[in-house]
Amino acid sequence: MNATAVFVTFNSAAVIGAALASLPAGMPAIVVDNASTDESPAIAASAGATVIQRQANAGFGVANNEGWRAAATEWVLFLNPDAKLRPGCWETLERLIANGVVTDVLVPTVLTKGGISRKWSSPITAPAFRAGTARDGLTPISFASGAAILMRRALLERLGGFDEAIFLYFEDDDLSRRALDAGASILHVAGAEVEHVGNVSSPASITMAYIKAWHLAWSERHVRRKFGLAAPGIWRIGESAVKLLWAQLRRDSMEEAKQLGLMNGTLSHMRGLRAQDARDTLRMERE
Repeated sequence: MNATAVFVTFNSAAVIGAALASLPAGMPAIVVDNASTDESPAIAASAGATVIQRQANAGFGVANNEGWRAAATEWVLFLNPDAKLRPGCWETLERLIANGVVTDVLVPTVLTKGGISRKWSSPITAPAFRAGTARDGLTPISFASGAAILMRRALLERLGGFDEAIFLYFEDDDLSRRALDAGASILHVAGAEVEHVGNVSSPASITMAYIKAWHLAWSERHVRRKFGLAAPGIWRIGESAVKLLWAQLRRDSMEEAKQLGLMNGTLSHMRGLRAQDARDTLRMERE
């Protein structure tokens, strides 16, 4: 087996078992747990995965980097804990590898309840799902979805892996952009399918809505400024202030938390606060 599956869990006990069970027999799996308080590490270990338990939640990129660096194979398959390989998925990917496919990144077809999932826009790659000329079921694209990415370890080493300044969101946009800038190719594989539930790898709550929105805003400014692009600032704060007022009038607490998170995430980045430094204070802001 020339690939290792890498998962990052954070209170993902409800889904990680099924994700690991979908892997082909003999594929090594590494689960990096970001200080879960549920049974995620135990479930992963019982399924035969190598579990790396972190004492604090370091974010998606840091944990993924720890995972692939612990792998000993030529290829690394990054999967969300709420994603599952459909029958025949790995066989299709493995066949391409065995036949010497000329690429560094393979992206399976991601399926959700709504059908095929494609991210059509990106803050740093436009359009994100730029389709080229398909050949033998392979289509050049400009964005690899973080739900399922198969990447050569050599490319990860050349790029330095995921941007560890990012705690959450746009890690895949950033990695894809840097891969393309380095001359690598990203190919979408029509015949390899992955089911992705989405939004269940960690529990939903008002606090979590705030934290996710905070990081969404912070990370968007980070990646856009990193590549020399205009970044949301005062206009984002004003837009969210209007939406916040409307949410308060409707007594929509989840939307209120989201808009507060977007405002504060934008302000924090403008003030120079690192996303990693905010880890311990964000939860207290909502408790």
